[in-house]
Amino acid sequence: VIHNMGFSAHFLITWDITQYSTRQGFHHVGRGSGANSIIAYCIGITDVDPIELNLFFERFLNPHRSSPPDFDIDWSHRTRDHILDYIFDRFGKEHTCYVGSVNTFQNRSPIRELGKVFGLPKEEIDLLVKNRRHHKQTPQQASTLSEMHKDEICQKIEKYCHVLQNKPNHLSMHSCGILVTEEPVTQYTALELPPKGYNTAQIDMYISEDVGLEKLDILSQRGLSSIQTCLQTIESNQGKKVDIHQVQQLKNDPQLNDKLSKGQTIGCFYIESPAMRGLLRRLKCDNYITLVAASSIIRPGVAKSGMMREYVARHNGVNEVRYPHHVFKEQLEETYGVMVYQEDVIKIAHFFGGLSLADADVLRRAMSGKVRDNEQYNQVKINFINNCKAFGYNMDMVSEVYRQIESFAGFSFCKAHSASYSVESYQSLYLKTHYPL
Repeated sequence: VIHNMGFSAHFLITWDITQYSTRQGFHHVGRGSGANSIIAYCIGITDVDPIELNLFFERFLNPHRSSPPDFDIDWSHRTRDHILDYIFDRFGKEHTCYVGSVNTFQNRSPIRELGKVFGLPKEEIDLLVKNRRHHKQTPQQASTLSEMHKDEICQKIEKYCHVLQNKPNHLSMHSCGILVTEEPVTQYTALELPPKGYNTAQIDMYISEDVGLEKLDILSQRGLSSIQTCLQTIESNQGKKVDIHQVQQLKNDPQLNDKLSKGQTIGCFYIESPAMRGLLRRLKCDNYITLVAASSIIRPGVAKSGMMREYVARHNGVNEVRYPHHVFKEQLEETYGVMVYQEDVIKIAHFFGGLSLADADVLRRAMSGKVRDNEQYNQVKINFINNCKAFGYNMDMVSEVYRQIESFAGFSFCKAHSASYSVESYQSLYLKTHYPL
C-alpha cells in the first residue's frame, strides 16, 4: 500500500530526519496516525507498537483515502530549530519550504480594514465593531450609530463586510508543516521569505493536498524539553545514560502504575492537570491501555457528549454495559460500547451506518476540523441516515448515535495520538519516580 500510493519517499525522508535526531541525542516523539504503521515502529519513527494496541493501518493510509496523510513528530522547543535547519540543508532550500497559511476575513476584521480604507476615525470604527460584537447598544450608542448609518460610507462598509467574509486577508506560515518536493518547489508554487527566515509556500495545506504534496509536521512541546533536561542532568550528576525508550519495561514498572492509579502525576506530561489526575483516580488507572483511553476521554468532545461519564461508570462496573446494536459489541467491546477514539466513530460509520471507507474518511476529517466542504459533509450525513432507514434501525437510536458522532467535531483524538502521549507520560513518570531530584 505504501509503495502503490507513492508514499515510500515520505517514509524515507521522515526516517532520515529521525535518524539524525537520534544521532544528535535529541529526544523525539512520533505520533498521529503515522503511529498506526508497524513499519514506522520498526524503523524508529515512533515508539508506539500498533500490534499491541490493535491500531488500524488503514486509519493512516488506505487506497480509499481522499487526502494524503502526514507524520506528526515532536521535539523539544530547544532542538526544533536544529531539526528545521537540518531538513532545509539536507534536502536543499530549492526543494524545501514551509507550508503557507491563508488567513481570511472573519466577523469584525473586515470592519476595521474597511474603516481605515474609507478614512473613518478610530472612535467610529470601534463603535461599529462593538455594535457587531454585542448586537445591543445603549440608547446613546444606538443614537450615534443611527446617525452613522445614515452616512453613505458606513452603509458601504456594511455591504462590503458581507462580501469579504471568508475571503483571503493575508498570507502567513503554517505552524509546523514542511514540504519536501522532488522538483524544485517553484515548479509548484511561488515562495516568500517571512522574518522567520525559511522559504514559505504561497499555497496552504489544502492546495498542497490537491496537487499531491505531502507535508511533514515538525512540532515542539515543553514536555520533551523537561525529559531531555532531566536526562542531561542525570548524566552530568551521576554519570548514567538512562534509556527511556525501553517502553515495555516502563509499562510493567509497579511503582509507576501505583502512582498512576493514585493520580500522583504532577509534573508529568499530559497527566498532571487536576482534571486528569482526578480521572486517573476515578478509573483506578494502573496500566498503559487504560491510560491510553483516559488520554482520549478527557478531551472536550468525549466529555461533552456524556461518553466520558458513561465510560468511567462502565469501567468501574457501576453501569451495566449495554450495546444499542450488535455492531457496537463487535467493534467497541474494548471500550465498553462507548465511542472514545476517531477510529471508533469510523468503525460505527462503516459497519453500523453502511458508509463507504471514503465517506468514513470525510467524517473523520470533519472530526479533526479539517473539512472545507460543508456540502460534502452534509451529504455524508444524509447517506448515513438513509442507510440506517434502509437497514430498518430504530430512528431514535440512530439520532442518539449521530449526536454522539457530532459531539466529537474538532476535539477528537485518533487512538495513535493517545497512545503516543501515553508513552511520553510513562517516560515522564519514570523520571519523576526514580530520579525525583
